[in-house]
Amino acid sequence: MSTEQLALNLPAAVQTRRIRLGALALPLHYAALLLCALLMTFPFLWALAVGLSKDPSGIWRFPQAFWPRDPGWYWFGRVLNEIPFFTYVGNSLLLSLCTVLATLLLAIPAGYALAHMEFPGRRWLFGLLLATLMVPMEIGVVPNFLTLSQLGWLGTYGAAMLPNIASAFGVFMMKQYFEALPADALEAARVDGANEWQVMWRIAVPMSWPAVTTLAIFTFVSAWNDYLWPSVVLSDRMKMPLAVGIFHDLTGPFATSTSLVLAAVVLAALPVLLCFVFTQRWLLAGVMDSRA
Repeated sequence: MSTEQLALNLPAAVQTRRIRLGALALPLHYAALLLCALLMTFPFLWALAVGLSKDPSGIWRFPQAFWPRDPGWYWFGRVLNEIPFFTYVGNSLLLSLCTVLATLLLAIPAGYALAHMEFPGRRWLFGLLLATLMVPMEIGVVPNFLTLSQLGWLGTYGAAMLPNIASAFGVFMMKQYFEALPADALEAARVDGANEWQVMWRIAVPMSWPAVTTLAIFTFVSAWNDYLWPSVVLSDRMKMPLAVGIFHDLTGPFATSTSLVLAAVVLAALPVLLCFVFTQRWLLAGVMDSRA
């Protein structure tokens, strides 16, 4: 084969190889996604199967544990009868919704100010805000506890919410979204006589609705699942959120059944799953939007 023929055939060979690699990469890609999905859902599926199985003798055997034996609602009924489940649900809803509202009321103005208002030290303040994202929450447990103790707030819902509403992630997310908004729309509102407060709430926030809803959903899920901090500041059983109440009532040296605990875990996870089902359109829009 001459040099000219080799040069002509080389691009076609390379293209064929790339097509073959692309055809192979797609199944591998989906296989990796399927594996990740199975790993993520494994604990919930196991808990659901154990909760449905009236006979707890095989819950530690694989794969028998995933096939309920004598399936029914026995353990779920015991959860509802043996602990004040709906009281815990009400407490969790109160804490979660109030945390979402307070977080949005702080993150939106703070993000807007960092994005569209000039003031001394703005960049340093934003850098400090980002640095706090690298600090584990557990480091602040003792200082926050001592501070709230001095204020006399221990044992209150406010104490359970306060450290969670100052969300550095929320401020960062809203700032990044606000910065990508069309400057002409904001400037037009200012020309029409609107002040910065009106520009923010009437123009910027409606245009940033995907980011707002995404932040609200993330905050709700985080507050609903929070265990560590509420367990530190709340000692009254009737004020405990669901995660703390389940641990308080169904675990420890007097725990009666693993099946009972896992049935309670499934019931505790249902509101979060329902939240995702009904809000996934806004959540995915906010996550996939390049500005967020």
